[in-house]
Amino acid sequence: MSDRRLPPLNLLRVFDAAGRHLSFKLAAEELHVTPSAVSHQIKALEDHLGVMLFHRLNRALELTDAGHAYLRTVSQAMEMLRTGTADALRRYGRPQLKITMGPFIASEVVVPALRSFQREHPEIDLRIDTGLRSEEFLVSDMDLAIRYGSGDWPGVSKVKLFDTNAAPVCAPRLAKGISTIPLEEITRLTLIQSSQAQDSWQRWGDLADIDLDAPPKELWLDDYMQILRAAEQGLGLALGLFPWISPWIKAGRLALPWEIDIPVAESYYLIHRPEDGDRAEIQAFINWLQRILKRLESFS
Repeated sequence: MSDRRLPPLNLLRVFDAAGRHLSFKLAAEELHVTPSAVSHQIKALEDHLGVMLFHRLNRALELTDAGHAYLRTVSQAMEMLRTGTADALRRYGRPQLKITMGPFIASEVVVPALRSFQREHPEIDLRIDTGLRSEEFLVSDMDLAIRYGSGDWPGVSKVKLFDTNAAPVCAPRLAKGISTIPLEEITRLTLIQSSQAQDSWQRWGDLADIDLDAPPKELWLDDYMQILRAAEQGLGLALGLFPWISPWIKAGRLALPWEIDIPVAESYYLIHRPEDGDRAEIQAFINWLQRILKRLESFS
């Protein structure tokens, strides 16, 4: 059977986007082209088929009867192509893992140890993203995520990495003077707060039975690495999460002014989609990370 009338795939991609959005502007945003380019490509497709696909109204776009019928076929075909391509790459292409995690974990734990993963699994390409928010994981193209929380995330499979303790930490040069202050008077000091977890000090105080209702001095930062660096520079007390920061204590970058740590309900988890649990590259990364974290716990 001849395929002389089969349109170029790129024109079908544009038609699929324009038909779903009923807007050349929104289709252009999805495809990262200009609305004018979308309009010209739709016209090229209509000329190729000899069929009008859209009614162009003053401020609206409507599918013609032919456009409705053709969009159903094209959308199904595009979805089959996307699914088939992803399946072929997953089964027969070079394995690639896309992983999202916080900047602190990436720079202080994972990246310094990546050489060993590359030696063990030279066939797996890694892409690490530190900007994705937790709630975006399931709608992203990420394969794995390292996340802190209760573990109550619907729609994902999770592996708990370890239990977490929390304790006040500060610059070593401040620790000696601070240690003479009773822990109950901690609010005499500057507390470095997280804008992403605004109640973290308050919740820690509740667990430690310390009143933290009105700390007189606060410094607010939005990234855990920034918080620890501010504490390292002597700007106040940070809430250290162990065992992640144990190497900082061991290296003398931070110190514990009081011999106290409190188990917290939240922990760190590695999450993935349930259907991806048997992927060899995912299991390889999980096993490797667990070995790395056992070494991290040995610093505690």
